[in-house]
Amino acid sequence: MTAFERAGGEPVVRGIVVRFVDRAFDDVIIGFLFAGKDRERVKLHEYEHAAAVLGAGVAYTGRPIAPLHRTFRINAGQFRRRLALLRQEIERAGLPAEVSEQWLAAQRAMEALITDGTDCTG
Repeated sequence: MTAFERAGGEPVVRGIVVRFVDRAFDDVIIGFLFAGKDRERVKLHEYEHAAAVLGAGVAYTGRPIAPLHRTFRINAGQFRRRLALLRQEIERAGLPAEVSEQWLAAQRAMEALITDGTDCTG
């Protein structure tokens, strides 16, 4: 059984992604990074990425992650805020610990690809 299946499959993973993306878009700390972006497109690509990471055999059809995000000058603090919002939604859904860790570890592994190397501390 894949992590995707242990998570509850498409309805559960998609539900987590929908809530997570809505929170990220509306977040007082990182929401500005999504200004002018297509919320439904972001939800689609976040779902594809999550499903792929969890072993669903779903292909990620979005643009390459590193060049896409580098233009936004995302710092480590903003990345961690995004990660916290995702973690909260995963916990809210009650996923098994090993599934949660697999999903979050894949996200953490992308920090260097997404951030500009700076932190939010002075």
